[in-house]
Amino acid sequence: MQDRFLAFPAEQHPIVLQIGGSNLDNLAKATELASGYAYDEINLNCGCPSGKVAGHGCFGARLMYDPEFVGDAMSAIAANCDVPVSVKCRIGVDDRDSYEELCTFVDKVVSKSPTRHFIIHARKALLSGLSPAENRKVPPLKYEYYYALLRDFPEVHFTLNGGLMTIEQVSASIRQGAHQVMVGRAAYNKYEFPF
Repeated sequence: MQDRFLAFPAEQHPIVLQIGGSNLDNLAKATELASGYAYDEINLNCGCPSGKVAGHGCFGARLMYDPEFVGDAMSAIAANCDVPVSVKCRIGVDDRDSYEELCTFVDKVVSKSPTRHFIIHARKALLSGLSPAENRKVPPLKYEYYYALLRDFPEVHFTLNGGLMTIEQVSASIRQGAHQVMVGRAAYNKYEFPF
């Protein structure tokens, strides 16, 4: 059964497994199960605003409220795998969206775990009143937060995500100093995938 969820063809390398949850034991067990599948990185989802995830499940973007827990989670995940670990997050959640609060989140996770890679969706998540689709469009993009992180955390690798729709936008971001750029929905919406 786990092959159905974890196996992938070798030509998909490099490939990252994203996991989600709010239970340290379960996150460690999920990582342990995945360790036999040769993923190149394990990523913790701290950015999904879906009510099914951030609401009832108390994970996804809601985890940004508890950087201590995320640091502990990343430490538990890293202890159960031999590949790099990363966090995908927003720049904030609800009214906790200042740059200082984002820095506190990053600093706490880095200080408590070996995490040195963050994928930053450059808009905050609003957990009440917006659908997941609206959360990808309505809160304003604040790329300046991303570029400030590059300046303030030189030992950490940051990937920019959110609102990037064209090759020209990706190239401009790289020219501005972005370490890497993630294009998700634009690629998903433009191309058909066989899954």
